[in-house]
Amino acid sequence: MPIIPHTTLEAFGTAMLAAAGLPTDQAQIASHHLVEANLMGHDSHGVIRIPGYCASLIKGDLKAAGNQKVVRESPASLVWDANRTFGIVLCYQAMKEAIARAKKTTFGAVAVHRSGHIGRLGAYPPMAASEDCIGVVLLNGGARFTAPFGGVGRRLPPNPIAISVPVENGEPLMLDITTSVAAGGKVEVARARGKQLPDGWLVDSAGNTVNDPNRFWEDGVAMLPFGGPVGYKGYGLAMMIDAIAGGLSWAGCSSATPTRGGSGYIALAIKIDSFIDPDEFKHETRILVDWVKSSPTLPGVSQIYVPGEIEEEIMHQRVSGGLNIEDETWDALVQNGSALHVEVPTL
Repeated sequence: MPIIPHTTLEAFGTAMLAAAGLPTDQAQIASHHLVEANLMGHDSHGVIRIPGYCASLIKGDLKAAGNQKVVRESPASLVWDANRTFGIVLCYQAMKEAIARAKKTTFGAVAVHRSGHIGRLGAYPPMAASEDCIGVVLLNGGARFTAPFGGVGRRLPPNPIAISVPVENGEPLMLDITTSVAAGGKVEVARARGKQLPDGWLVDSAGNTVNDPNRFWEDGVAMLPFGGPVGYKGYGLAMMIDAIAGGLSWAGCSSATPTRGGSGYIALAIKIDSFIDPDEFKHETRILVDWVKSSPTLPGVSQIYVPGEIEEEIMHQRVSGGLNIEDETWDALVQNGSALHVEVPTL
């Protein structure tokens, strides 16, 4: 497992994405996003995805941002046909547009269909929090590998949700979760690292636990909803996200053949000042954070974490200590770079 400085990895990623067809400025945005995911501990949404993105760019399945089309618009809202735009870059644009509209109309929302993979959802709502807004992203996206509560069939995507609010004298609260037990990429990471999956993640068509990550791609294997065997709340949330993100984005809700392919998302911003002075709101969220963190802990627990705090802690550790990239992922990056005639960093 090589240990690689994040700056080295980001420059390498930028060069590969640019060589595959993204404009350099967009390649920098995308590579920064992916490396940041690794820095925050979300390796499933990090540089492991670069070879796949490059292959899609070369085939023409993904295009640079700027090709999206407006299909419906109001003062507060916008619907884009992404036209196979590179998803990470476009989602930053969607959140910026949502924030701009919220500042004028209190609520701003941009719904998008036919987009490429948008990466780590948690990167986008904090943009709103930094502008004295509340940020939300809902996605009915990813492969449909999750079973409904009580079922074993692959019917729903992981359908993630991310929310961020500003906090006085601190980093914003940031929740970023899937409504499946885990993101599909975490299964890929486990496979690349040669690890078995925990009980309660995957089941076969008879409801038996599946621990081998290599079986994840079998038709008869599905992931359970968030909560595992008692995941009715995760399943219910997944259904609501699917209805909202799939329906409002024009992508279509989950089915055997969604209307426009599924994987639609909506980026929402809410202007705090329309309800309360932003400083007073942030003071209230600070009270909330301090109150929750004051709780006595269970045996063996050193502290209470609030949403987003673990990611910040991991990032500080990895910025100074470097990123551990599993051999299989690094080998794939090296092969990808060599195929694109990009100089591979010396470690």
